[in-house]
Amino acid sequence: MKALRVLYEAWVKSHLEYNSFIQLQTKLNIKMVELIQNKFIWFLYFKLYGVYPGYPLLYPTLFLLGMVGYSKMKTGREICFAKYIFKVLRGKIDNPYILRELKLRAPNNAIERRRRPRLLALPCTRTNLLRNVTLMRALRAVNAVADQIDLFSCTLNEFTKIVSTNASYDPDWV
Repeated sequence: MKALRVLYEAWVKSHLEYNSFIQLQTKLNIKMVELIQNKFIWFLYFKLYGVYPGYPLLYPTLFLLGMVGYSKMKTGREICFAKYIFKVLRGKIDNPYILRELKLRAPNNAIERRRRPRLLALPCTRTNLLRNVTLMRALRAVNAVADQIDLFSCTLNEFTKIVSTNASYDPDWV
């Protein structure tokens, strides 16, 4: 089983995730990539438990992912987005185009603590297409984590742990 996992992650998953946050913009492409992982998950579940999760069992995919120890590929992409913005924000990656879009908000003294504004300002968008662009999703992911941890004093490992926890347990966190 360990050899199957290693081969899948080295040969298949690495190809699926390579530049995935740039290439996977349409629902059709995302669904096709998820389908490849789901086929492997079904096969792995069959090898582990001896029962194929098709008819008559029809287990949901999220159940199978949890049983074999994987998460949705969407979760990995969202974590990758957030880590990239974190690295740009901290100066570990030099990307002036992205840095120009990061607009920090300073809290106003008149605002109460319970109504504290988000760390990064999101530009107004008129369409759902612009709302779900990669950069916007990444900014929302960083804002979701910024309430729980100080982004300017934490390490990348601490940030990644909180982002992955949020992404794993809350399907609509971004």
